Amino acid sequence: MATRRWLSGLFLLWATCGDDPVSYVVVPEVPPSIPTAPAIHIVLRDSDSMMPMPGRAIIYPVGMTPKPDFKSDGATASLLAPFVLGAPEGVLLVTGDGTVGLPVGTYDLLLLQGTEYEAVRKTVSVTADAVTQVDVTLEHTVKTDGWLAADMHLHSKRSFDSKLLAAHRVVSEVASGVQVLVPTEHGYHYDLSDLIKTLDYGQRAVSIPGSEYNFQGGHAGIYPVVFDPTGPFLGAPPWQEWPKPNMADPETYFPLIHQQAGSPLIVINHPRLPPDLGYFLNIRWRPGMPLRTAGLFDAMEVLNGYAMQPPEVAELLQDWFTLLNQGLRVTGLGNSDTHRIDWLRAGYPRTWLQLPTSEPARVIPSDLREALLAMRGVGSNGPFVTMSAEGKGIGDTVKVQSGKVSVSITADAPGWLDLTRLQIYRNGVLFTEIPITSRSHPALATKVDVDVPSDGWIVALALGDIPLPTDVIGAVNAGRALPFAFTNPIWLDADGDGKVSPSTAIPPRPLPWKQSLLASDQDRAQILELLHAPLDCEPFEYPSWLR
Repeated sequence: MATRRWLSGLFLLWATCGDDPVSYVVVPEVPPSIPTAPAIHIVLRDSDSMMPMPGRAIIYPVGMTPKPDFKSDGATASLLAPFVLGAPEGVLLVTGDGTVGLPVGTYDLLLLQGTEYEAVRKTVSVTADAVTQVDVTLEHTVKTDGWLAADMHLHSKRSFDSKLLAAHRVVSEVASGVQVLVPTEHGYHYDLSDLIKTLDYGQRAVSIPGSEYNFQGGHAGIYPVVFDPTGPFLGAPPWQEWPKPNMADPETYFPLIHQQAGSPLIVINHPRLPPDLGYFLNIRWRPGMPLRTAGLFDAMEVLNGYAMQPPEVAELLQDWFTLLNQGLRVTGLGNSDTHRIDWLRAGYPRTWLQLPTSEPARVIPSDLREALLAMRGVGSNGPFVTMSAEGKGIGDTVKVQSGKVSVSITADAPGWLDLTRLQIYRNGVLFTEIPITSRSHPALATKVDVDVPSDGWIVALALGDIPLPTDVIGAVNAGRALPFAFTNPIWLDADGDGKVSPSTAIPPRPLPWKQSLLASDQDRAQILELLHAPLDCEPFEYPSWLR
């Protein structure tokens, strides 16, 4: 049974790249053998259970030690050994227990799982006559009880602009601590449930069927949807056929999407992604201008893997705050938009969702839909932050008494990630900033009285000033993405009429970070020009200075 599961999982291959993305074959071969010396045998243990868990090993040669060849071109991963996938910077351990063949020498290892766990750094020597044993426990220090980590924008070889096997995509997400996977293949509905089962990840992850649709001006995440494995587009409407979908007017198109089976939600993906994939950018919308589709979509990506640098985050925060000030219940999300095994790493960013169950296997599509509509989400590229006000949680409405509310906030992050302050925004304007000086867990747990002179909302941000490690999150942001997490709003009913009617004032653009930490527009344009996902299936090389 274990061998059959392995064969039908990691050897699931699509027959072609782009011409016939529906067909697939299973390669009838046996997994590679376990490497012998010189090699390292790595076991990553979860401190909660002391059992092995999926994770990553980033491997750096020291001194004159040659750089290992992990047999990955960046677009795809490779099967190096049983339960070991190769990526440019190291390996993904499918089960948390695997052996990696390496040249003789000395290596620095960075061993990690997701952002709820501490990382372990270890220097090891590899000799010709023995397999070096590395058995570590990753401490589960960031507690997210009641919340599950979701990545709701991810691609595999089912999309025309990705080469990565769907099984490898599942491994990449679970090895980064993602528990709710929503595949969003271009023009197709898709579901990863069979692969999750085959890989024996049923207790760790769940797949909710989704898609990414093209529309006039941009891209939209569509989920939950009905997956039909027998349909020509796996359940997607024929007008989404790639490479030339019917780019319909969203004013008539969005209501039709909502009427599809499963009542899917509409998420504006990467709203300002240049050169031509960002809806807000393409229609030249700015805060203060009318937005004809306001009220027709349900959520937007405030964090997207291609837009994690401070200027981009600040711009999208202003967009989102503007919509909230109009009383629009637009849920803010963080999603990776990952296409390859490198560039944008799975789960960076992500959204923690408050769902009816903390067991991934019990999550159903309607749970996802209801959580998003209720705005029960925390978007993040690393830190975790939650808040409540007068006993009400994120997405809820508080009936304000005496012109103020007492807000309880918790912020935390693993030690390998910087966390320096927390900010509270009221109706899009900074209300207060609180330094975070402790690295205990949680790093901050405090209460703040927030004045509420009129109807509105509050949002909390958790921030750091040291860039996230490039090898952890991917090369697109090239050391320029700073730790950032945001809650969705708590709504404030100040006049007690049972409704929330915020001021429609245009909020100023937030500037959460120091000016010296902001990348220039020229730098950003250069990186995007070099790293934008290719629109065909040909190999793509990016410069050595960004590796």
